[in-house]
Amino acid sequence: MRPYLFLPFPYCGLHRILLCSLTCCIESLRDVLQGRKVPLYPVARLITLAAMNDEMKFNPDGQRGMTLIELLVVITLAGLLTGWGISHWRHYQQALRLEHTAQQLLAFLNRLQADANWHNRTALLGIKPGTTWCIGEGQTPANCAALDDDIFKPHYPDVRLTDHTQKEMGFYGLRNNAQAGHIVLSNGAGSLRLVLSAKGRLRLCSEGVSIRGVALCQP
Repeated sequence: MRPYLFLPFPYCGLHRILLCSLTCCIESLRDVLQGRKVPLYPVARLITLAAMNDEMKFNPDGQRGMTLIELLVVITLAGLLTGWGISHWRHYQQALRLEHTAQQLLAFLNRLQADANWHNRTALLGIKPGTTWCIGEGQTPANCAALDDDIFKPHYPDVRLTDHTQKEMGFYGLRNNAQAGHIVLSNGAGSLRLVLSAKGRLRLCSEGVSIRGVALCQP
């Protein structure tokens, strides 16, 4: 017979019933995690013995344990810490995906700007909003699923295009100037704004709260 967890309690029937129930639940959970079948008759048998045998002793001399209240406090704290850790891990993953997508878009626009400057040509952006969004050069892309190097598509479905300049936005090859504008990407972690100035400068900033060290946008 496997040793059970020792929890010293006043010797009343109700406390012994609760004690045996909790002990059997812990042992059954251990069996489930180890892939063994869990018989039900030992649970009922121990609870019955706890209720009927007033001479049962749960804390023999020389053995140490914890009370049920202490165990419940530990289980509660462990649950709270686990929930807090999972929530922060999810937020961290969302922030990582958002920043990664914004950096990829920044690299795409930098490449487009360099090409326009090299060939001394105009490269305006075509933005297709919606659930499946994408950004291309020239005309608005008809199909975001197309495999084209001139079309930027996000790798993560939770990153959304929530705002962008409604007028034309793009690059002029002459003196590396640009038509100013902005693009805002968002998910559960927050929002990042990509800003294009009239002098052709591209930069990222965070809206509301800083995302992974990206500075806040200036009003």
